[in-house]
Amino acid sequence: PDVRGYYNGYYTNTWESVKAAAETNRPVTEMLRQVMDYQTIVFQPDYSEWPAMPLDHLSPLRRCALELSIPTMCDLHEGDAASATTNLCAMLALVRGMQEERTFLSQHTRQFVASVAAEGTWELLQSTNVTDGELVLLQRSWEQVEYIKAAEKTFQVERACLESTIRKMRASGAEVNRVVGLYSFTNRSGSEASGNWLQDFKHAWRGTKRARAKILWRSSWSYSDELLALQADQIILETMRNIETNQVFNPADTNMLNQLQALGITNDPDAWFLKPYKRFFRQMFSEDVNVSSHTVAWTMAPEACRRVDITAIALKRFQLKHGRFPKTLSELTPEFLSKVPLDPVDGRPLRYRLDADGRFTLYSVGENGKDDGGDPTLGKGVKTTFFYWQNPDALDWVWPQPATEEEIQNYYAHPPE
Repeated sequence: PDVRGYYNGYYTNTWESVKAAAETNRPVTEMLRQVMDYQTIVFQPDYSEWPAMPLDHLSPLRRCALELSIPTMCDLHEGDAASATTNLCAMLALVRGMQEERTFLSQHTRQFVASVAAEGTWELLQSTNVTDGELVLLQRSWEQVEYIKAAEKTFQVERACLESTIRKMRASGAEVNRVVGLYSFTNRSGSEASGNWLQDFKHAWRGTKRARAKILWRSSWSYSDELLALQADQIILETMRNIETNQVFNPADTNMLNQLQALGITNDPDAWFLKPYKRFFRQMFSEDVNVSSHTVAWTMAPEACRRVDITAIALKRFQLKHGRFPKTLSELTPEFLSKVPLDPVDGRPLRYRLDADGRFTLYSVGENGKDDGGDPTLGKGVKTTFFYWQNPDALDWVWPQPATEEEIQNYYAHPPE
């Protein structure tokens, strides 16, 4: 009867207000649909300004996905599955079009847009009047999305930008200041002294140590820092190539972390925030590699989502033709799928079973790499307000099924606070 969701607290909208918003934004929606006519969208980021290059187009692209999600909801509410399918294909065209951008932020934006499309895909599959032709278009759009090769190429460009930046920093103290944000010996509020001689002395002493560390990094430490960073980068790059070849994440990720640890690289993404100045400058880039190593896990989740989405669409197509869901995923081949999709986490086929009530359970083993039998609950002691089915703390990543009538009545009887 209304539109409910969660964003920094539960909210409720009326369908009238949502439809009014969709109608107001109709020109934007029609324009965004045209993106399906293009294979690539070029924004020409200036990689020479790495790591501070302007990427002003990314936030609007995220907004585009949200703008498309509003009419998609309205279309499904009104039974227009064809229009909803077009909107979802437009979202995935944005994801496909940005495939050639070579920054981690660009790839994360792609993943965000795809997550919005995944939610809409789930909604579409609950529609009672969606056709096989519409599902074929959507399935093809999901199959054209690529993450693994894009992540590998992005890492190559980021590594090249790193080497270029280090050369510039050795040649210029101003470039060091630009990259790491070094400042002169001032207090935190500006260039004037605070009036507290002890505080001013401590601040000046810290500035002196920073200046000394800057000189030592340019003249000496930068070479060992660069070597260690490149050694670690090569490990991560070979890991991504291994994943591309074998289509399996977890074993490659475990091997990568062991190799990085042997180099002395920690796996704490916040470690560089805690380093004293001396250690920071000695390992300015090499210690920061641990953040880049998380690219593997950040790529695994959307790739698992993509494969589950494709499989769920194929299951719906099978149901439309046969009036039931298959007993095994192998029944989907070759008519609805060329082959049974593998779980990118462990390389085994996605888990699937036909349940007694005629519905099904479809899932990936999730980030922990352990098959918990399709258990979507969180790990012991974990509390969160993130209820998306791919919660990193979920035991398994289970494709949601529609709530039963009893669950719906219980929800309205005991709404979340």
